[in-house]
Amino acid sequence: MSTATERFVLTRELPGLPSDLPNAVTWPAIGGIARFGHTQAGDLCFCDREPGPEYDAVAAGTVLLCSEGLAEALSQRYPGVLCIPAPDPRALFIDLGHHLLAAQAVDVSDAVPRPFGIHPEARIGAHCDIHPETRIDAGARIGAQCVIHRGSWIQAGAVIRDQATIGVPGINAYRGLDGRVRNFPHFASAIIGPETEIGAGSVVVRGLLSSTLIGAGCVLGNLCNVGHGVELGDQVWMSVGTLVGGHTRIHTGATLGMGVAVKDNITIGERVQIGMGSVVTKSVKAGASVFGNPARPVGAIQAGPGR
Repeated sequence: MSTATERFVLTRELPGLPSDLPNAVTWPAIGGIARFGHTQAGDLCFCDREPGPEYDAVAAGTVLLCSEGLAEALSQRYPGVLCIPAPDPRALFIDLGHHLLAAQAVDVSDAVPRPFGIHPEARIGAHCDIHPETRIDAGARIGAQCVIHRGSWIQAGAVIRDQATIGVPGINAYRGLDGRVRNFPHFASAIIGPETEIGAGSVVVRGLLSSTLIGAGCVLGNLCNVGHGVELGDQVWMSVGTLVGGHTRIHTGATLGMGVAVKDNITIGERVQIGMGSVVTKSVKAGASVFGNPARPVGAIQAGPGR
């Protein structure tokens, strides 16, 4: 499963642009939203720092909100890209994103296959709140009082226990140059892999510009929280009360004991064992065992059941 080229198509023309957009700009037709470096022609993105060499190729026709100090250099580096300079391009992108979402002008991620709907062979518990623009595949089981938000995809055979919430927007903050704190819009989805189990009362937050991905055959215990844009590989075990910060990657076969907290934006390698109650603040190499606050390498441990 990959969302490397994930994008969000606009369902209609830009509706009544916010008043603080650059006055001198003639805005082109914008067809979608995507991450910088992952766009197609006509997609809107932003860049507020010098891009690294991994961004050497940006699609011609991209509409790029950029810092005023970068506009000339980026126009030369990406001659087919329309660069729109702004004092604070991230804040402008956030404001525009919220405007588009409020106007219901942004489609669900193209990483979620159509058609939407609940498969006849899925089982839905009592008193659930399931948005019509979700996809629930054959054999999935949704417990009582679950909330499944717009754009979520529950794949075949997955189990969502009682009172779990899938695809809710998360908490984030960006303080703009104007001093105002903004929450980044959550365009993306939450995708739950086949035969995965999400425990009662757990929360899986939807992504910002890349979807939250839970791989196949994972087990998340009761009262877990998975932040926006997290990627779990297959067969990951997370015991009761585990917390994972946004944009962290946890690779196949990793095991997290009860009450583990994992910082955002780090990587946990394959088959890692994390002892209960640990606070993980740095990336962990494949096959390692860590324990403590902050978590440090220890001798081999078994943080969860053999599998």
